Amino acid sequence: MDLINQFIENYKKKLNFYETAGHIAARQLESALQAAGIRAMVTSRAKNPVRLKSKVLRRNSRRPVPYKNMREIYEDIADLSGVRVSLYFPGDRDKANSLIADLFTIIETKQFPEQSKPPTYNKRFSGYWANHYRVHISEENISPNQKKYVQARIEIQVASVLMHAWSEVEHDLIYKPLQGALSDEELSILDELNGLVLTGEIALERLQSAGNERIKNKETTFTSQYDLASYLYNYLSSHFKEEDVELRMGNIELLFKLLSRLKFFKVKDIEPILKSVKFEKDRRNISQQIIDQIITGNEKRYHIYQDLRTGNENADPKSLKAIDYFFGQWVPLENLLNKAACRNVPKSYGAFNINTLRRMNVLDKDLSNKVGALRRTRNVLIHDIETPDVEELMHQGDEIHEVYQALAHRLVKGDAKTETHTIKEGDASS
Repeated sequence: MDLINQFIENYKKKLNFYETAGHIAARQLESALQAAGIRAMVTSRAKNPVRLKSKVLRRNSRRPVPYKNMREIYEDIADLSGVRVSLYFPGDRDKANSLIADLFTIIETKQFPEQSKPPTYNKRFSGYWANHYRVHISEENISPNQKKYVQARIEIQVASVLMHAWSEVEHDLIYKPLQGALSDEELSILDELNGLVLTGEIALERLQSAGNERIKNKETTFTSQYDLASYLYNYLSSHFKEEDVELRMGNIELLFKLLSRLKFFKVKDIEPILKSVKFEKDRRNISQQIIDQIITGNEKRYHIYQDLRTGNENADPKSLKAIDYFFGQWVPLENLLNKAACRNVPKSYGAFNINTLRRMNVLDKDLSNKVGALRRTRNVLIHDIETPDVEELMHQGDEIHEVYQALAHRLVKGDAKTETHTIKEGDASS
């Protein structure tokens, strides 16, 4: 058996592996796109063995030196496992790029059109517009029993719905002609179709812009996470410089559910919230920063958000009790610190800043470290998947109560003295 046939037989044995790897990557990406409010269709496939053989033979014929072993072939063929992202709006390619960078380990990125291959006929249009990514699934985003799939190299193709349709036709006709190579006339017709597709993409971009204008009206109601996502992208792009804000949107779908539950349906309902968010460059994405602003200091909203995020149907009762206890202690402390932070900065609203409280001499170094550690636990409960140990949560709830008692004693006692006192670590344990 020659090398290429040997490779194809070996690949057939691994076909299920590549199909599963592509399926996992596609489902991860589809879920992330939906959550981020990006309209797209996501599909996956493993390379068809018949098509693969044709591709390998074609590649081998063009090489200065033929393939020497199967490892060379595996290294050369990047799309054994493939994912296709068909965007409704071509302008969302950059947003998709950010999601892919967050979800996967990127090996290589290619942008099309490539200018290195001049056409052999009088070509008028630019051809295939897309981004291709060669990636590995991240270990942190996969279950332990699926760890083997991180070894798979996966190609993700991102283009508009229209462009994918045209490229499929063009690719099959050029590389798999039934009656020999295409004539210049046939190639010109494909070129014309490409022009129509590019025109269609311009129309899609205009359609997206028209939708963006529609949702600027303060009375506009958000009907889905897609409306909300468009509004947030536009709001941030118009109010912040590109270098000042990181447009990692996070779970817009979850934010939309929270806003709907709180009956914040319209642009005018969310604008005051957005104006109060600082949108800092930290580990929190945009959705998380907005959610933090909405729920801060409000125990009822904390519980609503927890219900939406995790669902309580299958939750451990002891864990739920510990979480409830933690938040029951945390919210009064958070409220107290929010008010203290805003006292010297009347225009500020929302979550306290520990450094501000230290500058105001409300907290000393030791106690600010303790509050910082408690806040990190709060952030894990709000934004992460894993739940801290039940006993540790109960212990930290007690610790929050002690800190609150010390702070309340000083801050509520008298405004004049409050701003000049520093709360000591010893006060918190008294």
